[in-house]
Amino acid sequence: MYSMEMKSGTQVRFKLSSVVCPDRQQIVENITNHLNLTGKVVQLSDAGEKQDFYAIVHVDGINNPLIVPTGEIEICSSPPEDGALM
Repeated sequence: MYSMEMKSGTQVRFKLSSVVCPDRQQIVENITNHLNLTGKVVQLSDAGEKQDFYAIVHVDGINNPLIVPTGEIEICSSPPEDGALM
């Protein structure tokens, strides 16, 4: 159940498993390299100091971690400092 009236142009979010048609395999086969993903950096190969090194990123819904060049990552938010409240 949603709390506001849904109409054309309403931005929504849903899980891949909720899609009825096409089936998931067809969706996966048609994903382009323009799909934006959001995840959490698990480890950096060089503490992120050089753009030609890599980050290991966990993305919810993808079973394997992804390796991404640090120069290709846009920071959305930083982790809290030690002792900071979340």
